Amino acid sequence: MPAEENIDEIIKRSCDEIHRSISQKKESGSDTSELVKEAIDTFFQELKKRGFSIDIEEYIGSKLEKKSKKCLEIAKESIDTFKQTNNNLQEISEAHTIEIERIAEEKNEIDIQSFKNRFAAFQHDLLQELQHANDIIKSLEQEVEELQKQSNIDSLTKLFNRKALEIDGRELFRHSKERNLNIVVLMIDVDDFKKINDTFGHIAGDKVLILLAKLFKSSIREYDKAYRYGGEEFLIIFNRAQKENAVKVAERIMKAVRNNKLIYKNQVIRITLSMGLTEHQKGDTLESMIERADAAVYQAKQEGKNRLVVR
Repeated sequence: MPAEENIDEIIKRSCDEIHRSISQKKESGSDTSELVKEAIDTFFQELKKRGFSIDIEEYIGSKLEKKSKKCLEIAKESIDTFKQTNNNLQEISEAHTIEIERIAEEKNEIDIQSFKNRFAAFQHDLLQELQHANDIIKSLEQEVEELQKQSNIDSLTKLFNRKALEIDGRELFRHSKERNLNIVVLMIDVDDFKKINDTFGHIAGDKVLILLAKLFKSSIREYDKAYRYGGEEFLIIFNRAQKENAVKVAERIMKAVRNNKLIYKNQVIRITLSMGLTEHQKGDTLESMIERADAAVYQAKQEGKNRLVVR
């Protein structure tokens, strides 16, 4: 739907055009009812020129995501709102058209002031209805935006999930074939996580993951991102970063985990991490970098765990 602030200009422009048309056609002896009909047509043509005739499917396709049941419900609600708005505008149009025609029928000549008064009432009703529709649609769009954000977040750790990684990867790696990018990927795997779950229970395992997620988020910069890659695996993408600086962050995380312990039901859970780090090379994709980082994690495991391997 076009911006509401443009409606005022459209109506004023239409009124000017209508006034000129009436003045010209009165001189030529045109029929009064024809003048009224042309006035209404002129106004709606001005609206149509500026996009107030919009295909509902096109609106939904451009404004709303239809990937979840909730989004579909919102889409349906938005369509209903749009249809109701159109119906309301039609009723407003018909009511005021009848009133304007009544004025025209009662007078041999059109009273310009009466006509302007009716058109001012028309403008007021129209703006109110459009404002009401815009408020509802804005609220729906905000709800969709919030749903989209939630769908990109891992529910347990509150880190970004695999879906978010795919979206960010497409954006970050757009020019990867053309040049080297200042991107470093760090893969992190919790050592012996199955043993933690088996010994202390899955709730304890969840607490380990939540604790690590908080540590990762507090250790990276605002424009770096941490993801839960799957299970006890995590991925950090350092954007606009040099390998040496990313290595320092990885070592700092590893040291913090190594030197701290989680107390769960009066039992000490010691955590260590195996990490694999790689920097972007010309022609790399996100997938190729993850493969190298994963191979580095495997090497760290083979060499005794609790260490960082750089490839």
